[in-house]
Amino acid sequence: RNRVVAEMDCRARASLHATASTSAAPRARRLDVRCMARKPTRLSQNKKNAKLRENAEKARRTKLRRELNSRSTAPGELTPQQRVDAADHEARRWLGQHFLIDHSVILDALDAAAVTDGDRILEIGPGTGNLTVELVKAGAVITAVEKDRNLADKLRTQYDGDDAVTVHEADFLKWNVAREFEHVTAKVAALNAIGADERGVYPGDAHRAKVVANIPYNITTDILKTLLPMGDTFRDMVFMFQEEVARRLIRQDSGASDYRPMSVRVHYYSEPYYIRPVTASCFDPPPNVESCLVGFRPKPRRELPALRGTEKQFFSFVQACFAQKRKMLKNNLRAVCDDEIIAAALEYLGRDEKTRAQQLTMDEYVRLFNFVRSSKGASKQRESESSRVESAGKESKSVRERRARVERATSRLVAQAVGRDVLDEDDDDDDEGIIEV
Repeated sequence: RNRVVAEMDCRARASLHATASTSAAPRARRLDVRCMARKPTRLSQNKKNAKLRENAEKARRTKLRRELNSRSTAPGELTPQQRVDAADHEARRWLGQHFLIDHSVILDALDAAAVTDGDRILEIGPGTGNLTVELVKAGAVITAVEKDRNLADKLRTQYDGDDAVTVHEADFLKWNVAREFEHVTAKVAALNAIGADERGVYPGDAHRAKVVANIPYNITTDILKTLLPMGDTFRDMVFMFQEEVARRLIRQDSGASDYRPMSVRVHYYSEPYYIRPVTASCFDPPPNVESCLVGFRPKPRRELPALRGTEKQFFSFVQACFAQKRKMLKNNLRAVCDDEIIAAALEYLGRDEKTRAQQLTMDEYVRLFNFVRSSKGASKQRESESSRVESAGKESKSVRERRARVERATSRLVAQAVGRDVLDEDDDDDDEGIIEV
């Protein structure tokens, strides 16, 4: 009896446990999901430190803005870092915004460009106006082009009523710089029309404008392609460049692996020079690369090397020579001219057939281009003369045949008129054809 009661009790407990487990299982899973959703996200120690630094920087800027608003301080009396903080502008990386906050670098840029009172200056990307302030102090007349609408509006407000600063809200690559500085170009041309003095100096060259700018690194090549050919308008250009790019562009010795077609273009239009290195700590926010100040002295159009063609054709030719850097120059030139001209051109330059594109200097590329153009022109002239002689020979033969047909037709008409029989010379049969009247 006791054993039967115990078995019944075990069965009842088992059935109750099964019922409870099937009914509570879904509810337990839902509770687990809700608990996981409420679980806070854990940050790594590096992220926590970055968050603390960001909050401290925001608090510092807020305190500085309150102090600036409480007292009326002229913009020129602020330090570059204070001016960036007062702008309350978050740098936009897609625009390449890295604001220069080192005052010594700004002064070195002005010294390199030799900015004096009355100079006409083009500034690309003025940002918060750190460089603009120093240019105004030097007495320059500034044309600033800023793409960021927020910064452009703040600069207009800051220099409202100041005729020395003109701010354009525009993308420089789409902005017509030639039209904006056309009066400078016209003045230089009018003064240079008089001719050079006894020292060989043209009086208009001293009246050309200058360029001083901390430009975005992602458009440096496009800016140089636009400004370097304008040697009759600008005489000195000082830019902030990425260190690696600047070293590659300004090097005069060829043969290195980083020698590019852009290096040939830079030396064709200007005389580049290195000014000084600039560390990443000189910017706010700091970039991920090292920077430097680099200068260019554009050549007037009269001083550019002479070409047997247009400048566009010349640089397309240089680009074709660099089409495949691992190949020898003669292999790349086959897309432009034949093997006979290539061999003669290399002999003309004093180079062997294993020469590569990066081994030629800018002057050698000019000589190579002119030689290839003249050789191709001479070969085309010979081909045209031979074709003209052949066409002249064919024309004379056809004229003779036409004259013979006319003479035969005339003789027939005369024979018919006088009533005589004439031998038909056009008949190719063996039997002689007689025309009877």
